[in-house]
Amino acid sequence: MPFIRRMLFILLICLLPAAAAGEVVGQSDREVQAAAEPVLDNILAGFKDANYEAYARDFDDTLKELISKEKFSQTRTQILDKLGHYKSRTYLGFLTKGKTTLVLWKGRFDKTAEDVLIRLALSRRGDRNLVLGLYFQ
Repeated sequence: MPFIRRMLFILLICLLPAAAAGEVVGQSDREVQAAAEPVLDNILAGFKDANYEAYARDFDDTLKELISKEKFSQTRTQILDKLGHYKSRTYLGFLTKGKTTLVLWKGRFDKTAEDVLIRLALSRRGDRNLVLGLYFQ
């Protein structure tokens, strides 16, 4: 878990300057969920298939620099060892922080009976919703 906390800290630091260039993703649960679900689907599919390009497809440039292919592989192994494979999720809602939308889900993984909080930090840039941060807690 210390590794995941370190990643959280690093990603939070990167969120601050990156968010200034974008806009929030939506104003209602319906809008935010409609925008965020496909992004998380792509991330989880890439994670499942060990496919970095699919996993990082919607990442902004800063996050892509932070999570290289090698870092993805290491993090993936740690999450699989600790939590197991992703099973399901329930949308909880969203928060707006400046120009960033933080989307929350309760996730289920096969190696733990505990709920896992999935947080996705998104920002609208032009016609794309880009990921500024991704957290499994």
